[in-house]
Amino acid sequence: YIKRTRSDNYRSQHRGGKGVKGAQLRADDVVEHFFVTTTHHWLLFFTNKGRVYRTKAYEVPEAGRDAKGQHVANLLALQPEEEIAQILDIRDYGVATYLVLATRGGLVKKTRLTEYDTNRQGGVIAIRLREDASEDAADDDEGTDEVVSALLVDEGDDILLISRHGMSLRFAATDEALRPMGRSTSGVKGMSFREGDSLLSASVADDDDYVFVVTEGGFAKRTEVAQYKVQGRGGLGIKVAKLSDDRGVLAGGLIVRED
Repeated sequence: YIKRTRSDNYRSQHRGGKGVKGAQLRADDVVEHFFVTTTHHWLLFFTNKGRVYRTKAYEVPEAGRDAKGQHVANLLALQPEEEIAQILDIRDYGVATYLVLATRGGLVKKTRLTEYDTNRQGGVIAIRLREDASEDAADDDEGTDEVVSALLVDEGDDILLISRHGMSLRFAATDEALRPMGRSTSGVKGMSFREGDSLLSASVADDDDYVFVVTEGGFAKRTEVAQYKVQGRGGLGIKVAKLSDDRGVLAGGLIVRED
């Protein structure tokens, strides 16, 4: 289900409280994507099957804080068993040079953002997924890879990959280190994993930012990006968090600023 709600419906609160209701959910449903945008931005919906759909933000139905919203199938012509992996909001296709996609199996792919500027209602291929890219990845029954992150990247940016078991790898997204490819290619290895691990997220990282991680047990911390040295693409990386049984594996990893 999808909806948009005016941001002034939410007020600033203190850390550690229960919060306020943000959405009415069906019995077994959970919120997967939550972000702030404006009505005239394009929303790009990247699915786990490697396709991308787009709509304007004002086409998403507006509803109150405690409303359920509308089923996303009424908005996008999704294929069977397709689920939304990531949503990007952009003003136009000139906001960044490239779009980088990352998969659960650790593949990354860089394509010019303008290649995704298309009116096709049924969506277009964003990345061709490999059958065996994530054969040692966790929670992967059929051996088919899937998209976990989509990010806007310019020449000279660094990308930080974070794995579910608390590893991270920062590498430069230059054309030498990550050459641009067409829309329907499958990409190259971004990160290797130990058995049972898989990619959780990919983000653009800058030394002035912080890496924020939260575990499934509810523990969170932030660390300066500068503490993560730039490495070559494809390695195991370095630890981003010390995990234990009571803390659980990582549930989220993203880049934040002081504000």
